[in-house]
Amino acid sequence: MITIKSILDEIAGESGTNAKVEILKKYQDNEVLKKVLYQANSKRVKFYIKQIPEFQYVGEDKGLDWALGEIKRLSSRDFTGGAASNHLQHVLGSLNLDDQYVIERIIDKDLKIGMGRTQINKVFKNLIEKTPYMGAKSFDKKYVEKILKSGKAISQIKMDGRYANAVISNGGLEFVSRAGEPNGIEDARFLKELVELGDDIVINGELTVLGVPVRRTANGIISSLIDIKSKEQERGPELTQKHIDKFLQKHRSDFNNDDLTFQEALDSVVYTCWDIITLDEYHEKKSKTPYHERFDKLRDIIEKSGATRIEVVETKLVSTPEEAMEHFLDALDRGLEGTILKAHEGAWKDGKPTWQVKMKLDMNIDLKIVGFEMGTPGTKNEKWVSTLNLESSCGLLKTNPSNMDEKMMEYVTENQDKLMGEIVEVNCKGLSQNKDGDWSTMHPSVVEIREGKQEFDSLESAKEIEEAAKNLENY
Repeated sequence: MITIKSILDEIAGESGTNAKVEILKKYQDNEVLKKVLYQANSKRVKFYIKQIPEFQYVGEDKGLDWALGEIKRLSSRDFTGGAASNHLQHVLGSLNLDDQYVIERIIDKDLKIGMGRTQINKVFKNLIEKTPYMGAKSFDKKYVEKILKSGKAISQIKMDGRYANAVISNGGLEFVSRAGEPNGIEDARFLKELVELGDDIVINGELTVLGVPVRRTANGIISSLIDIKSKEQERGPELTQKHIDKFLQKHRSDFNNDDLTFQEALDSVVYTCWDIITLDEYHEKKSKTPYHERFDKLRDIIEKSGATRIEVVETKLVSTPEEAMEHFLDALDRGLEGTILKAHEGAWKDGKPTWQVKMKLDMNIDLKIVGFEMGTPGTKNEKWVSTLNLESSCGLLKTNPSNMDEKMMEYVTENQDKLMGEIVEVNCKGLSQNKDGDWSTMHPSVVEIREGKQEFDSLESAKEIEEAAKNLENY
């Protein structure tokens, strides 16, 4: 009998991506394998187990399918803390060696077969979900002219906070990141306000922090709040309080409030949104309703709700390239990153349609962390990671920004294992190539670490961003 472990071993033993896909196709009717692949790879499935507990086989093999059902109880938080560890111990002790291995790999969220969501979905269509997300194209003059051809367009501030979809259905709220991960902050005021806005709707927006205008600082605060709230049960009251105390000590100055409480920090989180679609449209990944109608609906329900921590993004109607540029330059003068120009009649779709365009100077690209460098011996930074080694998805573009402030250097130094492979947003003044043909960046600086983000740039996409930045400066 072919076991799931033997299938995983067969795939792992093949180095070629296409060959792995062909092997997986042989087993596409195996429903248990589909469950294993989903639970191990879906960002929506979390088990909240830091370490696999020690266990002993109890002499009763209940089977892998039974075990897959039982570990769902960890994901649904039926068991937490020590009870969760005990439950996993019981599950593993009720399996044979091969199935024990599979469950351990699922809990670790790594089947060690060298296949990601894209390859798995080639065999099992849409098995590993991708959260629908509508972005914007990089600046291109022809896109701007097309958007403004009707004589009416919408210009909005480019927020660049922490993106999240608010999925409101059956009186409940699912608040998820771009990657589909739970992204909520329990007990925050804005979450309570969201569920009052309607039913069977999905809102697109980003989290910022009231009174903290620096995006990187605000995003760091939000990340810490999510970490503390999501791990309360796992850590227990005493350890959670230690994390809260550390958070308050670190961020009171950012809020300019020496008496800041943790609840006040939670209630300072603001959800700034710009689009709304129905739940059916969200699942279908498209809406034909014109954007101006969707935005008017969003603005109306927020105004009528009286919400204090939910707001719509700053918006201006424009009819000419000059008016669009005026709003963009005004945003820059206020220290903001730029604007998004949107077609008045634009539909909603998953992807980056040509009817939404970024108006943005300078050049920001996303690269992956592949290494860390400590500060130079004898300097004040010698005990801290002061340089990040970054590269593109194709490996052809490499850069080493070292402009991190003390808070970021401390965070990176203490979390190197966690941050390896994470995505970093880098600002630079263009690309460069040395005499050997190697590509890098000019004057790179770290904007922020985008924990949880999956997609990042290749050399080719970085070149396109550079060209777009040049076109905008000459527009």
